[in-house]
Amino acid sequence: MGSRTLVDLSSDTPENTASAAEWVARRGGRFVAGGIMVPAPMLGTDAAYVYYSGDPEAFHGVEPVVRALGTPRYLGGDIRLAQLFYLANLDVFLTALAAVLHAAALIESVGGPVDHALEDLYEHLTLIPDMIGPSGDLAADLATGRHPGDLSTVTMMGATADHLVQASIDTGVAQELPAAVEHLYDAAIVAGHGKDNWTSLFEVIKAGRETRGR
Repeated sequence: MGSRTLVDLSSDTPENTASAAEWVARRGGRFVAGGIMVPAPMLGTDAAYVYYSGDPEAFHGVEPVVRALGTPRYLGGDIRLAQLFYLANLDVFLTALAAVLHAAALIESVGGPVDHALEDLYEHLTLIPDMIGPSGDLAADLATGRHPGDLSTVTMMGATADHLVQASIDTGVAQELPAAVEHLYDAAIVAGHGKDNWTSLFEVIKAGRETRGR
């Protein structure tokens, strides 16, 4: 393989990507991982962007070529970062899609107007960034572990999650999605975050990672 650079734009797990990079390195090549963040028809347009990670020299060597796909967003030398950023976006996207369909199913289960509900749900999605505030403020709270309680406490929002689960049971709609959310709120309350802001769920999610690592 010599000094060739392999750019991998396929979707995979971060650890599989790291293993692939090691395989290439053992053969004398360099590996750059990429995560394409737009559907195929949008490639090459001004709206297209792609995450990249890996050896910086290798990335800068291929940047003029891959720029044709979309704006490159280089994240650093850790080969796992492109896949993690890609999956982080899909984490939000897939969960939001499932939530919209679950909400529509709740309305449909009692013969409600799904078309009208979807109009409201779409509007609600666009309002979420304003509701949770600037991303910089949220990042600071997560980094410092500050989760001051306000009107949206874990206890209050956990009660709503419980109501969603019960409504799903009562209407015969699948309950797995709201049950997973309810589980996080229940765990946060058990951990002593009942009076904290909903952002304290971050501590519960991180604790899950640490538990698996033991």
